[in-house]
Amino acid sequence: MGFLDLLGGVGARVFKRYTDFSLKDPTKLQFSLLREILKMHRTTLFGRKHGFANIQSVRQFQEQCHPQSYDYFKPYIDAYFEGTPNTLFNSHLLYFAQTSGTTGVPKLIPITFNTLRNYTLGVLRTACYYISENLRYNSKIIGGKWLYLPAPPILRYKSRIPIGYITGLLMLPYGAQFWRYPLNLKCYAPLHLMHIKDVEEKFRRITRECRSKNITVLVGVTPVMINLLEYILKFSKVQKISDLFPNLEFAIFSGVPPKYYQSRLNQLIGKPLRYREMYAASEGMLAVQLTELPQFTPLYDGVFFEFVSVKDSSERLLLHEVQKGNEYQLIITSHNGLYAYDIGDIVKIASEDPIAFTFSFRKGIIDLADEKLTPSQVFSTIHSSNTQNGCDIIDFCVVGTYKPKPHYIFLLEFNPKTKPKSPSQYLLTLDKTLESMNDIYYQNREGSNKGTLAPPELWVLKKDAFSALEHQKILEGRPAGQIKTTHVTKDQNVLSFFEDYIQEKVFS
Repeated sequence: MGFLDLLGGVGARVFKRYTDFSLKDPTKLQFSLLREILKMHRTTLFGRKHGFANIQSVRQFQEQCHPQSYDYFKPYIDAYFEGTPNTLFNSHLLYFAQTSGTTGVPKLIPITFNTLRNYTLGVLRTACYYISENLRYNSKIIGGKWLYLPAPPILRYKSRIPIGYITGLLMLPYGAQFWRYPLNLKCYAPLHLMHIKDVEEKFRRITRECRSKNITVLVGVTPVMINLLEYILKFSKVQKISDLFPNLEFAIFSGVPPKYYQSRLNQLIGKPLRYREMYAASEGMLAVQLTELPQFTPLYDGVFFEFVSVKDSSERLLLHEVQKGNEYQLIITSHNGLYAYDIGDIVKIASEDPIAFTFSFRKGIIDLADEKLTPSQVFSTIHSSNTQNGCDIIDFCVVGTYKPKPHYIFLLEFNPKTKPKSPSQYLLTLDKTLESMNDIYYQNREGSNKGTLAPPELWVLKKDAFSALEHQKILEGRPAGQIKTTHVTKDQNVLSFFEDYIQEKVFS
């Protein structure tokens, strides 16, 4: 380890200690943050309508601002584009971020100075806490480049206001954001190649540029990064990524839990990779993983959090009022004009002191017969079935269909080295495990003999099927930063795509 690496490691530890000290009273910080947000935005159209100037307590805020989805804020955003100032926020607007539209029509989210500040703090805290765990060894990541593949930062202008994808916007330093320049210099993020429409040529040039760099860290949306690594492997003609980047030690992932891609990731790199996760969206950086424990610490100095129990929606709870083991609908308030905003996610409290949670599922559940199947239940079912059958998967998707009768189709790409000996037995395990995970599914399959749900199917897919899907999305014009695999869906087009990659169809 060089002197500069050691010096950077000491700086990381100092930053961690400062952060620990400044965040030691989350409840006080949350109250202070809410007061600051209400005071700053009390003269906006939204603030005047909801009486921000007269709010003196959290309970008053909850009475004045009920949880709302994006549609409630959209008229204010439309008015802003039409020339009405101060509709939602008084913070200095930098851009609008367009969401990928994975769960519906793309949304336009205001990106203010505070939004970018929270993103930067999230990345810095994640990295500094990791380095502080083992100063001598983990400081090695400081000396190299951090590989990051953004989506196009500017898609278009509307009323002369730039609109782009958040992963690209994060790499555009603006005005007095001096703290972003050192971080950007640390990253290799090929923004200058994003304009190339020929996908193969774009990734060939990215590979050519980054192969000579000392890559020590990967940063980005999980499936996006994996797709990039596959292209790099293809064009560099090496056996594994660690041959090209021998000092690659760490990753910071977001968007989709890396656990869904663990096998695929290990195969690509050629060795296990240590990583941390960030819980982030176009709406902002919400929480980060600060230890080896798979749980998120909320950024309670940048976002005001409320929690609505999944079992009892009558009360909005604060950070210090949630209980370990319970699931909650997440409500956020921030400086970018989203007040009591229902982000559409369900989280589960993993720790009360310090407060930490895990991501359970997005509200976009799949429902064929009132069973309300969640991605979390699907993943747990597949994981349990893998364990029972001694196999492993590369990736998966579960499609709900009504033809000829409501049932689920499991599309699985198995690790070639650990395929199930009996696909029929594996499918039976899937069905029985899902019955134990979801009582309504069980009742509709066996328990009450309703027969509403037909037995599931299993499509065993050929090698690289999911890689082909991601590549196809890029060829169709989808930005590389917006190619997340949908793991639970009713989209029948998914079935049409994978028809060409079926190795075997298995029926109960």
